[in-house]
Amino acid sequence: MLKMIILIRKKPGMSRDDFIHHYETSHAVIGKRLLGHLWTKYVRNYPMSLMEYQPEENSVDDSYDAVTEIWFKDQADVDEMARIINIPENNRLILEDEEKFQDRIHTRLLMVEEIDNGTVLG
Repeated sequence: MLKMIILIRKKPGMSRDDFIHHYETSHAVIGKRLLGHLWTKYVRNYPMSLMEYQPEENSVDDSYDAVTEIWFKDQADVDEMARIINIPENNRLILEDEEKFQDRIHTRLLMVEEIDNGTVLG
């Protein structure tokens, strides 16, 4: 299964709450409307604390403010998403919305092959 991971920083000066609110009530809605039929799963993750290397810290990791995961059935769906995004009116809508809440120069997209061996913890 293919998965896209998107690392996003909030716009400088924007609060965490405002960033999450805009993402959930505007950008995610636009994405689902235009592209949701191509996704098998769509998850937005918002880091709460930095724990991995500094467990004594209890502050929000400011490296990225959202880690978005989008799963695809196959490469054809990834290609179709790119085609839809590049339709001029869709591209304009998406970019204008991103400018409202993202520090776009720092956004990173990773295509990964997800391997799940079915391990259940606990």
